Amino acid sequence: MKLNKIFSSHMVFAKGLPIRVYGEGEGVAKITFAGKEKKVVANGDNWLIEFEPMEYGGPYVLEAVFEDSKVVLDDIYVGEVYLFAGQSNMQFKLGESTTSESEYESNDMLRLFSTDKIEKTDYYVASDGWVTCQKDFAEKWSALAYLAGNETAKAKNVAIGIIVCYQGASIIESWVPEGILDEITKANSVQHPDDTYTRFGEWNTHGTLYSKVLSQAFPYSITSVVWYQGESDANLEESKVYADELCVLIDTWRKNFMREDLPFVIVQIADYNNTREGQAWKNIQKAQIDVLSMRDNLKGVVSRDVCENDDIHPKTKAKLAHRIAAVLCE
Repeated sequence: MKLNKIFSSHMVFAKGLPIRVYGEGEGVAKITFAGKEKKVVANGDNWLIEFEPMEYGGPYVLEAVFEDSKVVLDDIYVGEVYLFAGQSNMQFKLGESTTSESEYESNDMLRLFSTDKIEKTDYYVASDGWVTCQKDFAEKWSALAYLAGNETAKAKNVAIGIIVCYQGASIIESWVPEGILDEITKANSVQHPDDTYTRFGEWNTHGTLYSKVLSQAFPYSITSVVWYQGESDANLEESKVYADELCVLIDTWRKNFMREDLPFVIVQIADYNNTREGQAWKNIQKAQIDVLSMRDNLKGVVSRDVCENDDIHPKTKAKLAHRIAAVLCE
């Protein structure tokens, strides 16, 4: 038996939500967290136990005793946990942004877990599991995750855990189970180039990022999702149904994270004057606003007036991150 790789020292559990501990393998395990103990007998491939929700606090220790091994994790806090997911503008690194290195800060109460990446050229800090924010490595963080996370940590004065799950040039079909969008997109005979470009095929086959990347985080209890994606779905036909596709994604993720009212923050893609998609780009922007009234517990963040519009990857991220943080702090 073993713990899922999302469990490590420095991790953050979400305040007021079930504290789920889970992993793989058969056998018997004793899990102790914050002075409480639970036993699990696993007869299948996966196992899960839940501790009661807790208020803000820490540091705590989690101990997992298996039949043939023992794991002790420390420096664990109960705070807020956010999933930052999407494509390249979510992946965009702090060191690539206009934020000056003089503004980078260390913050032990800001912690990050990065899911595995399919595109192995994506670089990150040389560490497994959860890491605390140290300014010497901040340049390698997602710019939005660092900037919004650091501001939120200061405003709330609690531990902030951020799970980042992104892939540049990714289509929405890759972020949900294979085939689940077929009924919506069956009339769409024209695909966005990112859907067919050979180099992106490794992650843009339908269901790939959902099954191989996002699933690493299921069913961790999270406070909210921040979703920033849509550029790679800006073809004229699909853009007309993108809001419906996004609803399916929201419903599916809520089920997988075992939280029917899981909040989502939808970041509207920025203006891009050089786009070849024209009306399709505008349709995606409109869909990201329309969806807010199609499901409960959704909030939107507009980026068009705080980002450059001559680059598909705007380098100015601080103002957009401030807007995201403001929504997370509401």
